[in-house]
Amino acid sequence: MVSVNAAGDLEGRPRRRMGLSDDAREHCWSADEAQTFLATAKASGAQNAALYALALDSGARKNELCGLRWSDVDLEGGKIQIVQQLQKPGPEPTFGPPKNKRPRNVALGAETLTLLKAHKQHQAEFKMANRTSYHDFGFVFAKEFGELRTRKDLLGQPLQANNLGERSLDRLCKVAEVRRIKFHGLRHTCATLLLRAGEPVHVVAQRLGHSDVSMTLNIYAHVLPDMQQGAADRLDAVLHGR
Repeated sequence: MVSVNAAGDLEGRPRRRMGLSDDAREHCWSADEAQTFLATAKASGAQNAALYALALDSGARKNELCGLRWSDVDLEGGKIQIVQQLQKPGPEPTFGPPKNKRPRNVALGAETLTLLKAHKQHQAEFKMANRTSYHDFGFVFAKEFGELRTRKDLLGQPLQANNLGERSLDRLCKVAEVRRIKFHGLRHTCATLLLRAGEPVHVVAQRLGHSDVSMTLNIYAHVLPDMQQGAADRLDAVLHGR
């Protein structure tokens, strides 16, 4: 059981923490919005389908997704291991550890795994068709023809993090006719939907890679009233046989 007074803790935190909480409210989809968006992402191609399903499922940060390698993906075991994040894209990409310096394992849903498998097959076929020009770094999400913007861009390089929000996500939001949110809002959506579904806070914190449960509570304090009502309803059913 988590014994943290989220509201009280927020009052004593710097304004930056309040900003994070506000950001989580504003840049977050409902379940219906997320489903509508994913339907559009799935129709836009195998890589987009896998990328956005994984972002919403895992809550991974944008640079963690850009740095993810197939060697970090266990399709049979149904999980990924987040061990690095992309720091610099380009011909010689550089990497660093995850934000809190701690690798983490994230279990995935069946549909996300199906989309990752389809993407892996698509990517293998794409590499074979372009074997003389494809630079295979082993990334799960790599540049295809649509991501080549400059002469330095090469097939197979990691996706550029800034392009995911400013080009890819914005375009898909417009097609799907859903409210535009930042790419980081996919992470907020993952956390919020899990909390509202009754998932324990410490499990959500582990999934997001937060170093402390209090951080999760600070950012998503606005979700706590919903959780309390759900807990009261479940306890009422147990105590009174309803």
